[in-house]
Amino acid sequence: MPQFDTDLHIHSLHSIGVSKDMTVPMLAKGAKEKGLHIIGTGDATQPDWLQHLRKNLTLQDDILTHDSISFIPTVEIEDDESIHHVIILPDFDSVETLRKTLKPYSSNIDDKWGGRPRARANGETLAGLVRDVGGMIGPAHAFTPFRSIFRENKHTSLKSCYGSETPHIHFLELGLSADSTTADFIPDLRRLTFITSSDAHSPSPNKLGREFVRFEMKEPTFEELKLAITRKNGRKPVLNVGLDPRLGKYFLSFCSSCRRTLIVKTGNEPPSFDKLNIYINCENTAEKKRLLDDIHRRMVKCPYDGKKLRLGVRDRAASIGNGEVRTPSHRPPYLHIAPLLDIIALSLGVKSSTAKRVRSLYDKMRVQFGPETLILTKAPIDEIRVINERVALMIEAYRNKSIRYQAGGGGRYGTLIPPWEKDSQ
Repeated sequence: MPQFDTDLHIHSLHSIGVSKDMTVPMLAKGAKEKGLHIIGTGDATQPDWLQHLRKNLTLQDDILTHDSISFIPTVEIEDDESIHHVIILPDFDSVETLRKTLKPYSSNIDDKWGGRPRARANGETLAGLVRDVGGMIGPAHAFTPFRSIFRENKHTSLKSCYGSETPHIHFLELGLSADSTTADFIPDLRRLTFITSSDAHSPSPNKLGREFVRFEMKEPTFEELKLAITRKNGRKPVLNVGLDPRLGKYFLSFCSSCRRTLIVKTGNEPPSFDKLNIYINCENTAEKKRLLDDIHRRMVKCPYDGKKLRLGVRDRAASIGNGEVRTPSHRPPYLHIAPLLDIIALSLGVKSSTAKRVRSLYDKMRVQFGPETLILTKAPIDEIRVINERVALMIEAYRNKSIRYQAGGGGRYGTLIPPWEKDSQ
């Protein structure tokens, strides 16, 4: 069965802070360069963008295309709890019906910058409206500290958000701050298909498709995608690709004052700290769970300055769940890897991924091996090594999971430790 590299969450030029190049022709060009086969339209309910989509996409055999790239109508909607949801729709007729249904709930759905509309409806109501038009809905970037279902002091289960519609929730978007391991802390989520997508604001190949899902299905239609997300009739996700959440600035728990990040270790030694981290020891999983619960209740103080600790993304997921990761048999592998432009820039010691040297090597690799998704996942390492030794080392380390990080947290981004820096700590 064919496989399709798919990025379902992007935005159009009708969302705030988005490149004016986010048009269908430029998206198709960027997708071909990246190696994506399917992209979500993003912002489908915004009227000007919907008109642009109708004008630039060709419908044949239930497939919307532009220059061989398939598009599926999608939109991100914010509910009355400031929770964001990804919505996937079958066709433009269902988009129009959803627009009409949402109008009484949304004051900005027709605005020029209403690409991501706000709705005066909770998750349950919104999910029901989407199901009524034949669409699918799931949490967007579910673990970010802002605008997400599982942020602190919000929901701790799908049901508390979606209510009676919970059985009809089949996917969850992990977002750049989480991966499958993070989400599989939570038993409630293990039945779901996890979506990795870019939330791109630019068609550049280090934005578009920086996270994507490889689906196995017959053709790039909504119905086939629905079967793949629900894992029916042999259709299924076979690979999640995305950034390692340790690079995010909210991954680790942290002190609200000094911003030292929390490292939980196994043992019974007293808490300690250095210039970067706080170290707290727990003897077992149950004790670690109690620690995280106490941090959530603001009952744990920093050993350096006595201020209260706050939960990061990983520990928030662990505290909601049962404190241990259990990966279901249906879960596909997760490849942690950065966009190729970023890998090349680091390998060449160049600060900007838009530098001419970086782009030149990127284009050379694409000519030899094909689109970026294939270079990252399948191109022979020995052949990459002929072109550039350090790029080969980076890609190989990602693939065999030997890449090393200094994890981020407390507003500090994580950093990558390149394989050739053997003595880095």
